[in-house]
Amino acid sequence: MKKQFAVLGLGRFGSKVARELYFKKQEVIAMDRNESVIQGIKDQVTHAYVGDITDENALKEAGVQDCDVVIVAESSHIEANIIAAQICKSLGIKKVVCKAHNTVHGQVLQKIQVDEIIFPEQDTAIKLVNRLTSSGVLDYFDVGEDVHIVGTKPLGKWVGKTLSNLDLRNRHNVTILAIRRGEESAIIPSGNTIIQADDILILFGAESALKGLDLDITHRT
Repeated sequence: MKKQFAVLGLGRFGSKVARELYFKKQEVIAMDRNESVIQGIKDQVTHAYVGDITDENALKEAGVQDCDVVIVAESSHIEANIIAAQICKSLGIKKVVCKAHNTVHGQVLQKIQVDEIIFPEQDTAIKLVNRLTSSGVLDYFDVGEDVHIVGTKPLGKWVGKTLSNLDLRNRHNVTILAIRRGEESAIIPSGNTIIQADDILILFGAESALKGLDLDITHRT
């Protein structure tokens, strides 16, 4: 079911959240006071507004009060983050999610009763350590600004074909680094490796290339 989201503050984290929500076919309102940032994202969200996220009137004009979820992604200016969260709570928004810069910031957000507090850098570090110390599949990991490693099931049309037949590297600029098959450890595939329906493929490529494959990437960090 489609929901309406607002993302307030469009740094790297906020921009990523807004684009991913829009890619998932959700309604997305994005707001930032930087006009060049808004120009860069306006075609990748439903509505984009240049505005001060601490200005209640600006938020109302953008329709933030009608959203199901608001993500306050601004964290470089902690005061703006807190004020925006307070306004959103006062508007009666169903769920307010805030990015916290540090533990103290998180404690303040707790006191104003935001619904969810996230610590992206801390959470990413913990998940990375867990992956490095376990035998699980790496589901989604940012390697750079636009390069990722993902774990996904194969598309139906890939099943029964060899990697040479698929030729993902030349056709889509995506590389299969490894395959997890049943209880076996990940294997480094050769061109003759045949894709099976229950395989988990570890892919490497640019975000745009991976999305172009229309894969079911269900876990991300």
